[in-house]
Formats: sequence, structure tokens, C-alpha cells
Amino acid sequence: MRSANFITFTATVSPVPPAVGTPTGTVSFFDGTTLIATVPMSSGQATLITRRLQTVGSHSITAVYNGSAGFLGSTSPAVIVTVTP
Repeated sequence: MRSANFITFTATVSPVPPAVGTPTGTVSFFDGTTLIATVPMSSGQATLITRRLQTVGSHSITAVYNGSAGFLGSTSPAVIVTVTP
């Protein structure tokens, strides 16, 4: 992606069987250890549209589900996003 462009990240959170229901709460998106934003979930998903990845190079993006009543938190595997000039 180019440094001036917007990028969309979507995290989908679902229960591990035998648990049921739709998780609620928030998801925090990180670039390495730097918080990009924390967004509320809707219908088991959290979507972030951002322009915060301005630095040229590789960025390691993770989504952290912060947990809610009846659901434990979890962290996604990293996704590498490469920003070009």
C-alpha cells in the first residue's frame, strides 16, 4: 500500500465450541507494540479504517480481542503490511 492511502482492517471474533453466542466488546489493533486504535465490535466484527501506517517499510499488524462477559480475550496472528512511497 502507498503511505498516503487508507487501509481497512477487519477482525472477526467467534466463540470456540462448545461455547455459543456472539462476542461483544472491543478489539485493539497494533502495529508491532504500538496501539493504532481500539474499536467497538458489532455482530462479532471490528473494523478499522486508518491512514496511520505512514512509515515506509513492513508493519506487523495484530488484532487483540479484549474479552467480555463470558468470553476470554485473544490475539490474532500477525499480518505483515508493506508500505511503499
